[in-house]
Amino acid sequence: MRAAYDGIYFELKHLIEDGTYAYQTLLPSETVLVKRFGCAHNTVRKALSVLASDGYVQPIHGKGVRVIYRADFMPAAGQVFMDSSLGIESFVDRARRCGFAPHTNVVLMEYLEVDEELAQIIPFEVGQCLLHVERVRFYNDVPLSWENSYFRGDLVAGITKAHVKKSVYRFIESSDHGRIVTTRRKITVAPANERDYELLDMGDTGFVAITRKASFDNNGMLCEVSEHRQHPSVFMVMQTAQTSRVNEPRRRK
Repeated sequence: MRAAYDGIYFELKHLIEDGTYAYQTLLPSETVLVKRFGCAHNTVRKALSVLASDGYVQPIHGKGVRVIYRADFMPAAGQVFMDSSLGIESFVDRARRCGFAPHTNVVLMEYLEVDEELAQIIPFEVGQCLLHVERVRFYNDVPLSWENSYFRGDLVAGITKAHVKKSVYRFIESSDHGRIVTTRRKITVAPANERDYELLDMGDTGFVAITRKASFDNNGMLCEVSEHRQHPSVFMVMQTAQTSRVNEPRRRK
């Protein structure tokens, strides 16, 4: 069941994106929005709060809510970008959102047990069963990224190569084994290695964008560690940040 504020959020988002509520203008007052949508004040406030966290608006004390979204801040055509406001997103969803026809080749799928050596590389416990997967990602039939992933074995019991080709996340969520709730990412740039040149269409580019991530399930337990290596021509990250309202207490000397 969708939250009551979802419809308000998406309608206001659309009106901002199409210019009805233009950059730097103020949205209608909260009272006007409550009457328009026939809802409670808290429902409108929640929708506005999500719009603010997504970088569309900014509340101004004593004045209202100002639009800060501009279309020319968005990525150019031909860029596949991660947007922090969209939460956890699959490769297929991200590629399609950015206008690409996605395709995946599974080049490795094996189960293994974590030994002492592997435990030094990925933070799973020795003896734990994992599914190890390598996938090459195609954008309009061009191989431009690949992933090396380790998934906790109990979360993917019964998974097939067809599932891995589509989305491991979707399999996990549809199989009642759990749900991926939180993902932490570290993004760097590094020279391409032999495996990059072997799997990807690198052209004259000698570097790749690397996203290392750790994902946690609804119990806060580690369920995946992955390294995603991507050609820089289709790589971009978008992020919205807000000043924290939490003040750290001063330490006593």
